[in-house]
Amino acid sequence: MSSTALPERITQARELAGQTKTELAEKLGVSVAAVSQWEDGSKTPTAENLVAIGRVLDVPVALLLKPIPEQVARRGPISFRARSVAKTRLLRRQAQRLAEMVAEAFIWLEQWVSFPNAPLPEIAPGSSPEDAATACRRAWGLGDRPIAKLGELLESKGVRLCSASFGDVRFDAYSCVVSGRPFAFLGDEKQDRARSRFDAGHEVGHLLLHRHYSDDELEAAGQEAEGQANAFASAFLMPAATFSRDVVDPSLEGFKRLKPKWGVSIQAMVRRARDLGLITEETYERHFRNIGAAGWRRAKGEPLDEVVPPTNRSLGRKSLELLSGSNRIRPWEIPEELPLPDRVLESVFGANLRAMVPEELNNVIVLKSFGQPGRAPDTASSD
Repeated sequence: MSSTALPERITQARELAGQTKTELAEKLGVSVAAVSQWEDGSKTPTAENLVAIGRVLDVPVALLLKPIPEQVARRGPISFRARSVAKTRLLRRQAQRLAEMVAEAFIWLEQWVSFPNAPLPEIAPGSSPEDAATACRRAWGLGDRPIAKLGELLESKGVRLCSASFGDVRFDAYSCVVSGRPFAFLGDEKQDRARSRFDAGHEVGHLLLHRHYSDDELEAAGQEAEGQANAFASAFLMPAATFSRDVVDPSLEGFKRLKPKWGVSIQAMVRRARDLGLITEETYERHFRNIGAAGWRRAKGEPLDEVVPPTNRSLGRKSLELLSGSNRIRPWEIPEELPLPDRVLESVFGANLRAMVPEELNNVIVLKSFGQPGRAPDTASSD
């Protein structure tokens, strides 16, 4: 490990924090030129500056001294979209940096743990989202049945599922491929299980349909690419033949009864029914007016959200259990070996590793046995 800060790490940490060079300079009390020189390598921050950078950006100083693994640089397009258009470009860089560090964590874990590494199904160029979803289901041996455990399925097929958060900015999900490993990040503030499942299917659509795009090409495709990923998710989660047979009552109550089986929102089922010609455009519009009037599109959500299975993200948690059980490395020791920011480690492992107290330290005191409560222990007596 280098004894001086590495320029690329300072840039990476700053962009992960969502800060501009000007913002970092103001918080450190230095010039913007100084930050630029640290990041282009023409000057090196002092030890005092280095500690301050770590504090302001909330990263371990050790990370700033550690080279970025070469594999992390091999990244495909990132399908990030924020609900705040004004912040999308800055947030895209933030999302990219989170993906790099999460990938770095998984690369480190691979020295201890074997993960599923099946390649994603190859989709013929020019395939429609419907055909791509059918091909994916066929490659994964899913048939036309509903998918109950979507998170477990995707992880078994090599997709690394992680959580992500960007402060008060709301976003749905994003995905990318790093060093041949597909990653999908789901917003960790989202409590709507049906929406989360659709988001996961949406990101699989991006990974399959847009894997050969560049960042600029995917960004330029914009709403067209988003529409394709939505259509893929719809077809992937609700295969045409089986879903059509189930829609015997195309009323909102009928779709409500189907929600536990298919694990998607009533709104997604109404759109799918319209796209498959199972309901008319007029019925579709009436349903959505009624959905809006019922408040199902607002924060309170739809009926039966609680019965939809969650999209579990378990690779990091299971890795932690395996490492703990084998005594190769204990959870609280991982941040020393892998000096990544806490938010990155929590995205991977689903836990604050630095806060995990060793069991032997938790049990350093025990309750004395005094017999009956309130009585002091007997003492020997002699006449």
